[in-house]
Amino acid sequence: MSSFVQRAGLPEQGKLLIIGEKYAEKLKKPLEKLGISILSVPDNPCVDERLSGHADLSVFHGGGKRLYLAPYLQGTGFHRWLEEWAAEPVFPAIEQGRLYPKDAQLNARAAGDTLFYAGGITAEEIVNIFTNKKGARLIDSRQGYAGCSVCAVDEDSVITSDPGIACNAEKNGLDVLRIAPGAIDLPGFSHGFIGGAAFRLSRDTLAFTGRLDGHPDREAILDFLDRKGFQAVFLTSESLFDIGGAIPLTEA
Repeated sequence: MSSFVQRAGLPEQGKLLIIGEKYAEKLKKPLEKLGISILSVPDNPCVDERLSGHADLSVFHGGGKRLYLAPYLQGTGFHRWLEEWAAEPVFPAIEQGRLYPKDAQLNARAAGDTLFYAGGITAEEIVNIFTNKKGARLIDSRQGYAGCSVCAVDEDSVITSDPGIACNAEKNGLDVLRIAPGAIDLPGFSHGFIGGAAFRLSRDTLAFTGRLDGHPDREAILDFLDRKGFQAVFLTSESLFDIGGAIPLTEA
């Protein structure tokens, strides 16, 4: 029997992932082979078309039943499905737009009780739940796309190419693997980000959208995961590509 992921972003054994509908068809079969289903979030018409399928611009999960949704999702089938499954969808007081930073208010990254966010950009409702949570760590960043920029392996271990996030994370006691920017495909842009191309599936598995063969830090990434007791799973044979991440919603 599945339950909502309690430690946000860190499922013990993921069963249902939220993924942008643009990428659902490509990733559905490889995930199903791993016993994981997909819940597709509709394209976001308020942000840049090139990023409209990125789930981390439209949905934020801080653990448990509560999810924070972009305004365009109100009344949609996605919204109704969450309510039918006893989730608690919340619509923050934000107005999204095509240009940064108005597209980034939900693009934070939760890893258990740790939150990577951008002060003044991330929706106040999200920051407040961590501010008021005993023992939570809030890691502020100038990088508004904090969610895209961070791949959380566990609550104390992350991978990022953003030097500011890396520095702040290390100051907060996290083990950080710093990787080179680039080598992650994102059509229409020079490159994508590791947080949009990799996500945790279980207590010992981290998924990548594609192969790491073209990434200059391939060996460092694999060694880091091995040191943390994780196995890398490659969902496609393509080069690594940014989908705006995947949000683990339920776990076994």
